[in-house]
Amino acid sequence: MNKTFIHEGISSPAVAAGDTRFINFARACTMAVDHDDTQARVADLTRAFVADWKMPDPRFLQLQKDAPYASYLLYLSEAADLCIVLDIFMAQQAAIAHNHRCWCVFSCLEGVEREYLYKVPDDLSAAPVEILSRLRKPGEVTMADAAPGAFHQVECAQGDMAVSLHIYGADIGRLQRQIWNRSAAEYVPFRSDYSNSVAGLPAYLSTKDVPAGAGLT
Repeated sequence: MNKTFIHEGISSPAVAAGDTRFINFARACTMAVDHDDTQARVADLTRAFVADWKMPDPRFLQLQKDAPYASYLLYLSEAADLCIVLDIFMAQQAAIAHNHRCWCVFSCLEGVEREYLYKVPDDLSAAPVEILSRLRKPGEVTMADAAPGAFHQVECAQGDMAVSLHIYGADIGRLQRQIWNRSAAEYVPFRSDYSNSVAGLPAYLSTKDVPAGAGLT
């Protein structure tokens, strides 16, 4: 793991903020992993969680320096089979069309996002074809596919800023995925990384601060 995220002897920002809601959420999501219906379980947990949670630490709501976006690692499980990420897009800012290569659950917390879905063969042998676009309002929870051809794109459609919570079945910042390079008309491998290293921030919650036991139900 990138050493930026390891601060020995220092409480996680979530602990310092007294954010027991997030701590319990991370614990419950971790406990949901390795079930046949993991993604559905995490979606249910997320639906309950986003109804009354806001990021209390303003450092995790700042844009990446010299960029109209940010993507912060909030939590990464010890087995790296689950991570929670907070994404920020300014008005009209959009991600490049991409796949995930792992299951994903996400929900908009602030602003309104528009999601574009594309038809792409799993062998990436043809260009993406847009098949659907839909608005994602705060509180709505979406599940994204892990198939190589499951491409989508998200943009800030309404409001000055869109803030969204994403839960992935892998360390998404280190996972090699693909984006569609429209100008070159080809798929390009990439790793997204996190804004924590740029901002000098640890993960919002360390695994050492996630107690064992039941989480949200």
